[in-house]
Amino acid sequence: MAPDIPLPLILGSSSKFRAAILRQHGIGFTVQVPNINEKGIGGAHRDGPLPDPDALTLAVANAKADALLAQLPAGTPPSLLVACDQVTSFQGRVREKPESEDECREYLRSYVQAPAETHSGVVVVNTQTGKRVQGVDVARQHFKAIPEAVIDSLIAKGDVMYSCGGFTIEDPELQPYMLQREGDEDSIIGMPIKLLLRLIAEATSA
Repeated sequence: MAPDIPLPLILGSSSKFRAAILRQHGIGFTVQVPNINEKGIGGAHRDGPLPDPDALTLAVANAKADALLAQLPAGTPPSLLVACDQVTSFQGRVREKPESEDECREYLRSYVQAPAETHSGVVVVNTQTGKRVQGVDVARQHFKAIPEAVIDSLIAKGDVMYSCGGFTIEDPELQPYMLQREGDEDSIIGMPIKLLLRLIAEATSA
């Protein structure tokens, strides 16, 4: 049964994976992509020390929400803006989208040592009232050693190059090498539904 969303939902993301999760849950939405430079938010954080990944991902998600509000066309009906961000951490260091195939290979090879930990920040803004709520969901995915041939195939297909941490759990070629998971699949993909629905309820409550 599809959840009751009291206002039109605008997804501030170009991610096909986030969109697919919303569709799987029967949630209708339109898409508007915020125009921001994520690299300049939250300080230097590419594979550097990771003091607070939750604060980092919320800072980026809030910047996206601000950009979305500024971009809304005149006459847009009252809506719920949903802005998301995700970072992956590995042994205390942030990993964003790999900048090269070699970096992606390094990421995928390393996950046999320790789990990939995803921090998914979600911000919901009720444009009718101006109310803004936010939250972070954390999940961990453990892996066994991924063969080089599988790594090469994943990179050739390309999706891993556009995913923080350089992996996509949706790919059937990677799934045989996944071990236990702490948290929900949709959280690792970047759209934690339980958190989203809780935030929507908060944003539309009196």
